[in-house]
Amino acid sequence: MDASTLTSCLNAFPASQAVLIRGDHGIGKSQIVQQLAAMKGKTLIDVRASTMQEGDVVGYPDIEKIKTLGMACFALPAWYVRACKEPCILFLDELNRGLVGVLNGMFQVVLDRELGNGPDGKPMRLHPDTQVVAAVNWGSDYTVNEMDPALLSRFWVQDFKPSVQDWLAWAKANGIDEVIVDFIQNHPNHLRPTKAVEPGKKAPDQRAWAMFNTTLRHMGVDLAECGGSPPALLYPIGMGFVGVEASAALTDFVKNYQSIITAEDILTNWKRVSDKVKDLPTEKKLAIIEKVKDNCKVTKWNLDEVANLRRFFDTLTGECKMSLYNGVLASGNTANLTAFHGLVKDEIMTVINAAQAVAKKTK
Repeated sequence: MDASTLTSCLNAFPASQAVLIRGDHGIGKSQIVQQLAAMKGKTLIDVRASTMQEGDVVGYPDIEKIKTLGMACFALPAWYVRACKEPCILFLDELNRGLVGVLNGMFQVVLDRELGNGPDGKPMRLHPDTQVVAAVNWGSDYTVNEMDPALLSRFWVQDFKPSVQDWLAWAKANGIDEVIVDFIQNHPNHLRPTKAVEPGKKAPDQRAWAMFNTTLRHMGVDLAECGGSPPALLYPIGMGFVGVEASAALTDFVKNYQSIITAEDILTNWKRVSDKVKDLPTEKKLAIIEKVKDNCKVTKWNLDEVANLRRFFDTLTGECKMSLYNGVLASGNTANLTAFHGLVKDEIMTVINAAQAVAKKTK
């Protein structure tokens, strides 16, 4: 399931429905849960099962209360007490890395939504609006515990497999360097491996690219300003975050970045780049279309820019033309859409009619 579908599903559930998200490391499971908490306006309580002992879940003996009540009582952990007193998203991360005693305690939280004894001697229940969300790494590559079928049956379970477009959308919204975004857009195979990785070998993933970006920002590096001359430390630092192959490919990409076509090139410098654009393969043109879509959301085009976009439009195949047109349509920029539509409406209808004719023949 991709990110947008998963987020929509999570937002639809009542607080009483526990959720388990399974997936590879570094794909953004924690970010999805953070987004859920933000959407619902709830506090996020992050609990790492892998770092806990049994007492960190079920509590430790409360001697004074035992003397007063004459029964076994436990002082429950602060995170659980808080989840009982206020509505929150209770995030049980790395659940399948927990010890058996920890998992048993978590089982009671998920199954009964209660633990231990409160001041009245009764178990403390989670707040009615507190929702339990758990996340685990899943697959043969990980050293983890098997999830008890009885525990699994209490969750809505979903395997999270974000697409490259999911990450690109997140990266653009979270300040990832535009050159890294452009690099992944043009070389999606470097976002994370699509095949098994040799044990112990450093490989890229979504989290690694974000950490790499944070380090570059700390260094004061803007890769767009380095076109043709990547920083000396770009490759060695990149190796430690995203591995040898991805770091080398990014370094080469930065060396040639001055030759990369931007949305601004299409809109304002068409004469200079037109010959180069016409010879580009489809995947390169699709990458440019994505840049134009982003530009459309934040910029009002003048008549010359719209005319240049029409000239770019004429170099595209039917599928690419529809992608560009639909992107302008979806941008919400009415002024840009009106101007662009006036120039391409006849061509768009031709593309649509041709597609419908093909569809009829294949039925």
